[in-house]
Amino acid sequence: MNSHSPRAVGLLALLLLSLSVTPLAAQWLSPQSDKDLRLTWNSERTGPSRVLILGDVQNLSRLPASRVVLKAEGLDEAGKVVSRARGYVSREIPAQGSSNFEIRLAPSGSERQYRVTVESFEFVDPVRGGGGQSP
Repeated sequence: MNSHSPRAVGLLALLLLSLSVTPLAAQWLSPQSDKDLRLTWNSERTGPSRVLILGDVQNLSRLPASRVVLKAEGLDEAGKVVSRARGYVSREIPAQGSSNFEIRLAPSGSERQYRVTVESFEFVDPVRGGGGQSP
């Protein structure tokens, strides 16, 4: 018969309990969409092999937004994606605030227009200390 001391059993129970409890600081929000993040931008050719997209992300939400990742796509005459680049907003965007961004894109040469969209982001709940990634 295998016998364990009450102290060892108690420590094991405490360890298992601590692993199953989620700390409050890790609470996440799950917004439904990026509708509270508005993009304005302009594109300019900066040489034969580079397009620079400069813009602003406006956060209309009551929560700060962080880890904002943007996707820029160059579209040809038929609307087909012919070039693509990713950009990152370098800081947290305050609630009801805005932040600038810059995306450098290597064009294919057949672009007729560009499209910039929010690829991912998190709204940060300042009360809970966490954030939640958008779908």
